[in-house]
Amino acid sequence: MNPLLLVAALALLILYLVKFAYSRPSNFPPGPPKLPVFGNYLQLLAGNYWYPYRELDRLARRYGCKVLGLHWGPVPAVVACDQRSIRQALAQPQLQGRFESIITKTRAFDKKLGVFFTDGVLWAEQRRFALRHLRDFGFGRRSPALEAEAQGELEHLVKLLRGETSAPHDKEVFVGGRALLPDALTPAFINTMLVPLAGARLPRDRDPALRATGRVVMLFQTAFDTTCGFVGLLPWLRHLFPRLTGHRSTVRSSAHLQRLFRDVFYDHKATFTDTHMRDYCDTYLNELEKLKKEGDLENSTFSEEQFLLSAMDFFIPAASAVSSTLVFALVFMLHQPGVAERVREELDRAVGRSRLPHLDDRAALPYTEATLRETMRRATLAPIGVPHRATEDTKFMGYDLPKDSMVITCLWSMHMDKEFWGDPEAFRPERFLDDRGQLLKKDPTLPFGAGKRLCAGETFARHYLFLFFAGLMQNFRFRMPNGQKPPPMDGHRPGLIESVPPFWVEVQPRD
Repeated sequence: MNPLLLVAALALLILYLVKFAYSRPSNFPPGPPKLPVFGNYLQLLAGNYWYPYRELDRLARRYGCKVLGLHWGPVPAVVACDQRSIRQALAQPQLQGRFESIITKTRAFDKKLGVFFTDGVLWAEQRRFALRHLRDFGFGRRSPALEAEAQGELEHLVKLLRGETSAPHDKEVFVGGRALLPDALTPAFINTMLVPLAGARLPRDRDPALRATGRVVMLFQTAFDTTCGFVGLLPWLRHLFPRLTGHRSTVRSSAHLQRLFRDVFYDHKATFTDTHMRDYCDTYLNELEKLKKEGDLENSTFSEEQFLLSAMDFFIPAASAVSSTLVFALVFMLHQPGVAERVREELDRAVGRSRLPHLDDRAALPYTEATLRETMRRATLAPIGVPHRATEDTKFMGYDLPKDSMVITCLWSMHMDKEFWGDPEAFRPERFLDDRGQLLKKDPTLPFGAGKRLCAGETFARHYLFLFFAGLMQNFRFRMPNGQKPPPMDGHRPGLIESVPPFWVEVQPRD
């Protein structure tokens, strides 16, 4: 080949790559140049492989902006990094769409199903139905019946930790005054969530199955990082590297949960009567029967598969996110013994030792509540939440966003913003208290998001996170065995949510 032609071809290629790298939609936020196919994804991994959302924060500071512009593969993406831009992104109606991916399709029979990862008519109708009927059984509101179920779970957990009751299967997580976290905690939260979904807690001899389900849920949550990994951009990689890409874990965990709720569905169907609704599953069966009689079932968003996915969407956070947050709170107490003692002093003063805490005690325990708020700020469970999609061409924070642009809310950046918090690295519950030691009415953190995409389980999570944290702190002190160091306050296990890897802790009854 003529050397001059080769040089010309290379020059044209370089010119094309440079032009491509710096090409951006008009009036788009500032940000780094991009690569073909991957956009800026490789740059994020090069900057911080395990925690790429921290590279988003660094890039925003580098470009001197609170709204960063980049590309997620071929898709234009904006990253909101502060209070104002994140709240705007979560509130703006044109930014409430969701993206389909191989992950969302794998868990949903290769269809668009469920509540969490859907949008449009299906999302609106199914979310409205689920929240309306789950509230009837105590989810999303204050419910004495559901609180009594949770109190029963807490009482059983306290007895297990004290060694007052045990079964052979308990020895896998409770041994000689030690407990394996989070496995020791997950049955309580799973059982509490099963009450509104399936009508009853599982008996105590099913605890091993509950713990296995908790581990399967965490398998799904940790199969990918918050960006969904390479398989989100190159789905065919799942066939070449099923384990490395997390695809095998997604298939396994999804199949386990689908079986769990399919069994619930058919057990309920065999005993269903439209005169008495026992739980959410019954209300869903009733709706299916009604639509079938009216001849509208085929044209509706209701189906057996949709029930399975909607149940999974409410169940997975209860089985993983709430227990993971509780473990973070206990880890922070290991690092902050002064905070832990102040929590116990407040509990002794407001509740005493003769009974377990109730939800009615929350108002009298501002420091305990502030400690949980600080936990959810310091350990942002979902650092970038779930990416949103622009459903039409729109304006955002003065910039132009083309339809189908991605909108990322970097909650970690907001929760660790030095301009806002002053000392974000410090674990300091006092930042949520006023001069009189009372809890601030306005919580500037957003661990559950906001707007129409606000996590539907926020009330459930806050209620029972408080109940179990207060109950454990009231009754026990926690120490690391044999002088071991506690898990670090940073360096968490990455995933769709961040978590603390399993570890053993010594549990010492206070009396």
